[in-house]
Amino acid sequence: MADAIHEQATIAFDDKYEVRINVFVPAENNHLFNEAGYFHLHATSTNDIYAQLVRISDSKVHATIAFYEGEDRVFTSPKRGTFGGLGLNQPLDLQIVERFLITIVDFLKSLGASAIHLKCPPLSHNIALSSVVSNILLRHGATLCAHELNYDMRIDSRPFLERIDYSNVKRIRKCLKMGFVAEKIFAPDYANAYHVIRENRERHGYPISMTVAQLEAMVVAFPGRVHFFAVYPDPQKSRIVAAGVCLALSPAILYVFYWGDAADMGAYSPIALLASCIYEFSQREGFDLLDAGTSTVLGEPNHGLINFKRNLGFSESLKLSFCCPG
Repeated sequence: MADAIHEQATIAFDDKYEVRINVFVPAENNHLFNEAGYFHLHATSTNDIYAQLVRISDSKVHATIAFYEGEDRVFTSPKRGTFGGLGLNQPLDLQIVERFLITIVDFLKSLGASAIHLKCPPLSHNIALSSVVSNILLRHGATLCAHELNYDMRIDSRPFLERIDYSNVKRIRKCLKMGFVAEKIFAPDYANAYHVIRENRERHGYPISMTVAQLEAMVVAFPGRVHFFAVYPDPQKSRIVAAGVCLALSPAILYVFYWGDAADMGAYSPIALLASCIYEFSQREGFDLLDAGTSTVLGEPNHGLINFKRNLGFSESLKLSFCCPG
């Protein structure tokens, strides 16, 4: 997509930092949706920008944000992904964070932005940063344009069975007694796992936002950050009856991007066993937070989905989106 990327630019900031646009300075501590590789996958307009606050003395990146131009010159962060917004690569004072955000907003306005939309991470990911960003945006005229309930859980040393309701304990024990197997899977089985997820989402009337080819491209683009899981009904692994795709958003946060089970599995509910497998993977790999996504649409609760996640040990966190005038 290099031909679709806006030309490079450097914006003066102060005697310590400068803002670099579309320079792609190597950086530490980005969340997945602020990685340069993710930007390259989704940038389609010459006005899309990848902005970094860089320390002049050593070119160390301290903050990152990406925006994508959509219809009617509305810029969004992200274009595709569960959230975008500002990421701090290194600790920064609130005043510097504010100047950086407003510098980028002003730059987007100079490109002709009619509006600027930011979908922020759930507050549970980093409540201090989310609070600071919300304060800055609201003081500078942004409005709250969306609010969703997100569901996640802190990973600790407790077994999964101690964190869930008794009905799910029974489901997991029933699956194990019947010989079900849950495990992390690898490339040859991705398409079969995807088929189960797609069929599940279609059955429940939910769109699926990515093809299996696009997911496999992400596996290649982000080694070690896309993880597939499957449940089989027998030790012979005759077929996949539940599957999940998780994204390592950072070394601390694992996100359940998709999951679902087969239509004939109502008597077993193998999603509970799948959730247990993902939780145990999170423990082994040292993740701090397992994020199961939102359970509201335009703020309206899906009570069935909420109860499903709460019964699996997840709890609420607000996920806010802001709109800034152009």
